[in-house]
Amino acid sequence: MRDLVRACLRLWGLTELDWRVTLTVSELLTNAFQHARKEHESSVPVKVVLTRTPDGVFLCVSDPHPRFPAPVLAGDNDEGGRGLVLIKKLSDRYGCSSTAHGKDVWATILHSA
Repeated sequence: MRDLVRACLRLWGLTELDWRVTLTVSELLTNAFQHARKEHESSVPVKVVLTRTPDGVFLCVSDPHPRFPAPVLAGDNDEGGRGLVLIKKLSDRYGCSSTAHGKDVWATILHSA
């Protein structure tokens, strides 16, 4: 997915957003795979939408689980629990929306001023 996102950003002339967008999509997908996957299943259906906007990009990951992500306090030795903190730092706006089939978790990443 990172390679596809990078290719879109290159095509759109937005390579300055590369590391922020690719890390954000990685975190959103990791959260979806970890938390929306049903027990005893090896996969989860997700949809990724990357849209160019006049001032940056809009990124959305949809998954079938209705529960919104919630930040947790990760300890120094914890392997996880920092995804939403990273998304908050990397994006200019982010949020969640309920859908008929689960939820959308989205982020907007804007050009630097």
